[in-house]
Amino acid sequence: MRKETVEQKVYQLIKNAILRRQIAPGNQLFESAIAAKVNASRTPIRSAISKLEAEGLVDVIPNKGAFIVQPTMEEMIQAFKMRKVLEELAIREGYSKLVKTHIELLKSHTEEMSKAFEARDMLVYHEKNKAFHLVMANASGNRYLIDFMDKILNQITIYMILYDVFSENDENDLLEHHQLIQLIEMNDEASLLEVVTEHLNHSLAKLEDDKLKYQSLTKLF
Repeated sequence: MRKETVEQKVYQLIKNAILRRQIAPGNQLFESAIAAKVNASRTPIRSAISKLEAEGLVDVIPNKGAFIVQPTMEEMIQAFKMRKVLEELAIREGYSKLVKTHIELLKSHTEEMSKAFEARDMLVYHEKNKAFHLVMANASGNRYLIDFMDKILNQITIYMILYDVFSENDENDLLEHHQLIQLIEMNDEASLLEVVTEHLNHSLAKLEDDKLKYQSLTKLF
């Protein structure tokens, strides 16, 4: 088996397991054990883990090893605080540049979120949620803002996938998205800022409440 094939196989197995919440945050990834399971050397395993680290799914701690990302509540709060600052900046810089196409995108992403919610497809739900919140930044045309928004939304999306569960709160998220779109169409920028802040506060509160069950990593290989 070629190195690239082993690397991709391990990368996809671990990534899918993380995103499907089949591995608990904090689980250690043992290179030697994984290599033995897939009958390969540790080199492609290490490369796969490095790729996962670059995507924010794995933490590599010197002299300890690689672990599934396990953010503390303080880290998640910090991420949401930064997101709040960036979302507010996106509104200030992008609001006046919104055109019909942007509004249609917001509606489309919200509709796809609603379908994903009904189907209980968490990955698609959070993917479309991220896309929704990037629309305003993209409208701004500020490439630095877009890059920072994309990065923080990627990390928060991982946190939400790891800890969020579908509940009535997610229906509230959808209602808030519809409210945001309505405020944009009403040209009410001040209220838009207030609702965005409330929306982010609700999202963070969910992370504090949700509890999940996971399976052992050894079941994957």
